[in-house]
Amino acid sequence: HSHQATTDATAFRMFTGSREALRPGGELWVVGNRHLGYHTKLRRLFGNCDVMASDPKFVILRAVRR
Repeated sequence: HSHQATTDATAFRMFTGSREALRPGGELWVVGNRHLGYHTKLRRLFGNCDVMASDPKFVILRAVRR
């Protein structure tokens, strides 16, 4: 969270930085509110994103650096 921000800019910077920092085969796991749609951004950045668990409010995602 970044103060009262209503964008996902902070999360996107974190995802981008994570992709750059990870070695091939490295994994990023994200727990987020389902409605934020992080899976779309992770698929765009990593080329993949799996839902590892979810409930009506939250989702756990895994993206692997290829």
